[in-house]
Amino acid sequence: MRFEWDYHNLRHIIYDYPERENTVEEIESIFRDPDLILNVGRRNAVEQRFEAVGRGNSQNVKVVIFTVNNGIIRPISCWSANKQTTRYYYENIQGK
Repeated sequence: MRFEWDYHNLRHIIYDYPERENTVEEIESIFRDPDLILNVGRRNAVEQRFEAVGRGNSQNVKVVIFTVNNGIIRPISCWSANKQTTRYYYENIQGK
């Protein structure tokens, strides 16, 4: 998997919200979660957005909003899952 990182998404995901404790390594590791849940998100005038719910290296359930262009994943935002999303994640991986 290839990821696109630049000043804009690094600033928004990591530097603007240090309390979320996001790192490039953590976010990329979420996409390697064998139980990753992917959902189609909103489409705006420019791009289709997607939502990933999974666990990264920290084992915390997180939500990543991202786009895909030419097979390259561009993370847009990431935060820790709330209780409802965490429950949704664990309910959907049972029995896998």
